[in-house]
Amino acid sequence: MLVCQVRRQQPFAVVAMAGTLDQDTLIQAGVTLADCLAAQPEAVVLDLADTRCADERLVPWLHRAAVSATRWPGIPIMVASPPCPVPVAHPGLAVYDDVGLAEKAAEALPVSPRRSVTLPPTPASCARARDLAQRACAAFGLPRLGQLAQLLASELAANVVTHARTDMELTLRRAGEGVIVAVRDGDPRLPHEPGPEDRGAGLELVSAMATDWGSLLTSGGKVVWALASVAEPRRAAVA
Repeated sequence: MLVCQVRRQQPFAVVAMAGTLDQDTLIQAGVTLADCLAAQPEAVVLDLADTRCADERLVPWLHRAAVSATRWPGIPIMVASPPCPVPVAHPGLAVYDDVGLAEKAAEALPVSPRRSVTLPPTPASCARARDLAQRACAAFGLPRLGQLAQLLASELAANVVTHARTDMELTLRRAGEGVIVAVRDGDPRLPHEPGPEDRGAGLELVSAMATDWGSLLTSGGKVVWALASVAEPRRAAVA
């Protein structure tokens, strides 16, 4: 059995886990972590002081989680008091002796500027998404990315209107010299990489124009995200 308690969510998340970490409970831990990442905190602190390992799955699970979190939303995972040695072989993973040290490190991280809005699944939401994207890029000091961010926000919103048909939360967040556009909805169906047979459908423009993009399954649906930057698009990529 594993109990996962989210103690805080912003500006960094703290998740306390108590119980046994094994094949089954790591799935539960993964869902909790995904829900935290969907809110795009500046870091996730995992307090494992009250856990024990039933097998050797914890370390590879942590490393996979760090790889995923580094790609999106571009944040570190800070592990406090792990029940077994955790070699740090990834720049997005840090290990601390206790949760206090981990929280102190998380508190020292800069807070990324962001803008968010909740929208209904109606065509008018696409225009509102474009407007927020333009204003966000101007506020972030990245007006040159405004047109690209508008396109990505509009396409992601339109995908929800057409397919998910649930309310959505649109978030634009500065990430270095880029802007992450993310839409969270209540539909668990993940998008797929567009192919020739999908011409003109869904996320074809997102795939072509975003530097990187992907999706994350959460307990209540999914998040689809795209990175607007001056870098060349990365062609493949549903997370």
